[in-house]
Amino acid sequence: MSPADRHRIHPVTDSPMKRILPIIGLIAVLLIVGTVGFGMITGKGPIECLYLSVITLMTVGYREPEPIEEGGMIFVIVYLLSGAGTFMYLITSIGRWIVSDQVRHALEQRRMQQTINNMSEHLIVCGCGQMGEIICRQLVNQNRQFVVIENSLDRIQELCIPESWAYLHGDATDDGMLQRAGLARAGGLAAVLSSDADNLYVFLSANMDNQPLAIVARAAEESAARKLRQFGARHVINPYQAGAVRMARLMLHSGLENLMEIVDGHHADLELAEFPVPAGGPLEGKAISESSLPERGLTVIAIRRANGERQMPVGGGDQLHAGDSILVVGQQDAVQQFLAETPAPSS
Repeated sequence: MSPADRHRIHPVTDSPMKRILPIIGLIAVLLIVGTVGFGMITGKGPIECLYLSVITLMTVGYREPEPIEEGGMIFVIVYLLSGAGTFMYLITSIGRWIVSDQVRHALEQRRMQQTINNMSEHLIVCGCGQMGEIICRQLVNQNRQFVVIENSLDRIQELCIPESWAYLHGDATDDGMLQRAGLARAGGLAAVLSSDADNLYVFLSANMDNQPLAIVARAAEESAARKLRQFGARHVINPYQAGAVRMARLMLHSGLENLMEIVDGHHADLELAEFPVPAGGPLEGKAISESSLPERGLTVIAIRRANGERQMPVGGGDQLHAGDSILVVGQQDAVQQFLAETPAPSS
């Protein structure tokens, strides 16, 4: 998504633990000073002196050590005033930081929800593991709006916030979470959670609205992939199978490397994209050679007809009709410009 469309978030530069550790260290120093001081005054053992230090700082059940001389009294006065005051200030600071973090988190979630509510035809990525991260980066390269649903707060803080990605912290298998992500307005969804069962549940939940939604689901086990297809999933990806097939193809046909880089989006200049042919659009009723595609440097490599039939290879004399979709390859700028100029098909 473009910088204007992104929800800008200021990453947290210091975690609560980093702020609390110095306070814990200072409390430990106060206890050590008190233990040593009371030991010098009373000559008692370290455990009893530590006990005296704790009740002095906490101002609970305090009793002065016996016997105590004038020098000891001065130490107790100074330690009680400075130590107890410092201790209470530190405890108050911890409470204030905890409350402020909760308030800031609540406000951040509210702003994030408002940003998501303004999205339309965006994509929803359920899970931000390795596959989810790669998907998100591909969507960023394509300037597409998207929302990440991730259950791990650590993953959100280390990836989503620094990258300024719109996100929701929660369980993607929760129907309410999908609704908060704008499922009714979304243009597509990727279910790439670590559990095949969770991906199946997300797919079924997303299909309950009976809306035309492009859903891609991850399935590490073939049994899960079969179940997804039985329930109507058209796009099921087994990451291990897909990776192994690609490696085999590269070994058998090394010349396919450049083409596969284009398909995977790793080629810096070329891009592969699918375009609809809407009724009344500039491509309807025209042969490929008569359209503006060749002069734009876009090559049609496949046509998916309105009835679902696929045509490949494609010739210059093949005509395009409303409801068709074309798969083209060309320079990234040319593809993006044509995509921006192509009207969306009427519903």
